[in-house]
Amino acid sequence: MTQPDDPTLRVAAAQIAVNDDMEANLGRILDAMRRTASRGAEVVVFPETALTGYSPAIGHGREPSEWPAIREGLRRIAERARALDLWTVVGTEVWEEGAWWNREYVYSADGEEVATYDKMHLMDADTRYYSPGARDTLFEIKGITIGLQICYDARFPEGYRSLLHRGAQVILQGFYGAGGATWKVPVLAAHLRSRAAECGCFVVAANVSGPLQIVVSQIIDPLGLILAQANQDCEELIYADLDMARIQESEIRRDYLARFRAT
Repeated sequence: MTQPDDPTLRVAAAQIAVNDDMEANLGRILDAMRRTASRGAEVVVFPETALTGYSPAIGHGREPSEWPAIREGLRRIAERARALDLWTVVGTEVWEEGAWWNREYVYSADGEEVATYDKMHLMDADTRYYSPGARDTLFEIKGITIGLQICYDARFPEGYRSLLHRGAQVILQGFYGAGGATWKVPVLAAHLRSRAAECGCFVVAANVSGPLQIVVSQIIDPLGLILAQANQDCEELIYADLDMARIQESEIRRDYLARFRAT
């Protein structure tokens, strides 16, 4: 694994309100980008479907005729990323190949689209609206290898393990986790910490602000320890400086890779 020239990355997770009003969602995204950039963030992560809203929660899907407006919203986000010199990871619904996809876009600090990821693990409610993704995704920032996951993916360690074996050092994960089911609160928190610890990587998770969040936005280190955590059911921006030296020095990561046995 190549050691990055600058072994630190300042990240932010944006816990914002998301609904079916795309223009309002876009306004909150652009404002959060401005605020995180002013605090020195190099990367900001937004919730699942932050731009469009999440169809299973809204109760209806988008029409294909809305795709041009969604593309325009994404163009404005890319433009703001360039203006702020800010890497931006944002979730949206996408109309492509005659189907809707639940996708994360990655825009570089130059405003270029450098990666996308379509949610691979769909809940029953998701299958009424989205097609499942077929591949995981890696990209680099400052020589740091970064992977993407979306919401329910956290319940499946295989996705994280695939990214780990391909060299991922940081996992960025958007959630739309709200609406109750309180048993999920400790379960999802444990999943995120476990995924980070078993893979020896950083995890940056951004959830919607509620109501009734089933996981709060959080940033976790390679030992599974919390670096930053948002409060429940409120809009909040959280930050952490990720020191890649902690991964390079992690015996846990090397031991896991050496001892894992495929079944």
